[in-house]
Amino acid sequence: MSGALEGIYPPGIVHPGPPASNPTTPYWHSSPHAFANHQSSWPAEPVDIVVIGSGISGMTLCRTLISKRPDLKITVVEARSLCSGATGRNGGHIKTMTFAMWSERKHQFGIEEAIKISEFEHSHLDVMAAAIEEDQADCDLVRTEGVEAYYDQKVFEKGVAALEDMRAHAPHLAALHKVHRDTDYLQRVMKLSDRCVGAITVPAGSVWPYKWISKVWGDLIDGRKLNVQTNTTVQAVDDQDGAEFAIVKTTRGQIKARKVVHATNAWLGHLLPELTPFLSPVRANVVHYTPDENGSSRLGTVPEFSIWYRYGDKDYSYLISRPDGGVVVGRAGQGRQATSNDTTTDLPDQAHLRGFFHEAAAGPKPGAADNIDYSWSGIVSFTQDGVPFIGELPFPERSHQFVLGAYHATGMVKAFRSSQAAAMMLLGEAVPEYLPRSMLVTEDRIRELRRSLDTGKYPVFRPISRL
Repeated sequence: MSGALEGIYPPGIVHPGPPASNPTTPYWHSSPHAFANHQSSWPAEPVDIVVIGSGISGMTLCRTLISKRPDLKITVVEARSLCSGATGRNGGHIKTMTFAMWSERKHQFGIEEAIKISEFEHSHLDVMAAAIEEDQADCDLVRTEGVEAYYDQKVFEKGVAALEDMRAHAPHLAALHKVHRDTDYLQRVMKLSDRCVGAITVPAGSVWPYKWISKVWGDLIDGRKLNVQTNTTVQAVDDQDGAEFAIVKTTRGQIKARKVVHATNAWLGHLLPELTPFLSPVRANVVHYTPDENGSSRLGTVPEFSIWYRYGDKDYSYLISRPDGGVVVGRAGQGRQATSNDTTTDLPDQAHLRGFFHEAAAGPKPGAADNIDYSWSGIVSFTQDGVPFIGELPFPERSHQFVLGAYHATGMVKAFRSSQAAAMMLLGEAVPEYLPRSMLVTEDRIRELRRSLDTGKYPVFRPISRL
């Protein structure tokens, strides 16, 4: 993304290429699903829909489509094993950062759309918890208090000011948050060090995402409700306007499809070069600490809080304490690498993850860093205008194709309901009211994105009339 408006990675357009065949192994994959490398019989006849990608977007899309139209012939194509992209490599959080993004979104999208985006993100916790219960997925879902813990007074006050401004325009959203300044509470209850100057909390959750996603895939495969082709890389999609089918060309053969959905997040630019200038694949780093001999956190943290340790404006670590005492913690900050390579990790980030707790947490145990059993990377996707790409592609020779992804590194509060909306659109239903219109892929949006590359300014959002 040549504009690099986030300022957290080097400018320049990055061509992601296909997913690497030998990625780092995340903790979440320590118990692979029985169907992780499943390959159904090859679809010799045309299918209704090919879905490229098997993370939360692909799963939710298929889950929704099949619930509405069980007669549909759907084939899922995944370059690696099931759920091996960002969903299977994240930090295990379901948490919004809407107040922290409020000022930027209000300026860029206007108050009405900023509220719409914030409501959309906040809605995911309850909606996903209900889906997990419906799917009977044992995935360690825990309702937590999501903590934005600040270690810089100016950044903390900026966050408080943003929350107060949100309160003036969207009091129902601001009311979900609490501001904490009591140092005793911060240190004794939240287990934060005396360097912490304050915190802002919001309802959140922690989860083992891979267990949920793979469980649903397994149920759908067991029920013979869809065709799944793992370890199959899509090389191109031939799409002629006016043709009955698009042709999906893969490393194992071709599939004819009436519709093709790109649900590949950071790899969207591989098959859709029209989107490449507006997307940046960015490498994130995560580690897992084993529990101590008593089944407690080696960092002194507790499961009821999921924490963002904010050291600066765009510089933080994110942590969940798991029910078994293990800890998963990731790193996000300036200087991140714009790359789709998840076969390696970044030395500065890994060094940080092995030592940050000595300064940020209240009571880490000696030798904690000697008990990391998994360290991995995952590729997130940033967009030029800060919101995902959802909907039918508005490009020539793409008339059979939809896009679903590019979640700006917060897919767990965007992907599920975006995918439900995309399923409705695929079936010819109206775009649901809950979906922010700024997320739709339209000709006007693409035009503004192109303009922003030249000006270095955020694209202008123009409200779309009801669809």
